[in-house]
Amino acid sequence: YEYDRIRNEIAHLLSCWAVTSLSVKGRLPFEPGFFDIVVFDESSQCDIASALPLLYRAKTAVVIGDPQQLSHITDGLQRGGDEQLLIKYNLLTKYPHWAYSYNSLFDLAAGLSSQNSIVNLVDHHRSHADIIEFSNKEFYQGRLRVATKYDNLRLVGSKEPGVRWINVQGRSQKPSTRYLHL
Repeated sequence: YEYDRIRNEIAHLLSCWAVTSLSVKGRLPFEPGFFDIVVFDESSQCDIASALPLLYRAKTAVVIGDPQQLSHITDGLQRGGDEQLLIKYNLLTKYPHWAYSYNSLFDLAAGLSSQNSIVNLVDHHRSHADIIEFSNKEFYQGRLRVATKYDNLRLVGSKEPGVRWINVQGRSQKPSTRYLHL
């Protein structure tokens, strides 16, 4: 592949890369400090082990997430299996946050950060107050401020059901395996 041949020569020209933690393997050099900064969004859904190769490549990391959102899924590791390994190698007392079957990348970062380096966002822009208010009361202790611009919401008519089927004409085509690995 041409990209693999010239990647190291052009990497300095690309100021921003967008990759998943799983797609970085083989695409970007496995060099310490290759990136100035790596940004993890939705980090409560990131497992620690998958983030390590990106953290290794970065000089600095920003971890963004919400502990009230869905957590990551540890594929192939029984809950507590990593804790048993930490115990076996006498690491549990020094590194309890690294038990990734229990902790997400967000949990790890929050546990390693000072309280004054954590920024809590309170403005909610995505949905109508009638929708977010349940979560605001149940999970955020009423701290969210609804800042949704209602003019930007696409509303259904009062006679239309809120959930409905829309049949989209067309055909689907499965991509070749060559494109699945990009």
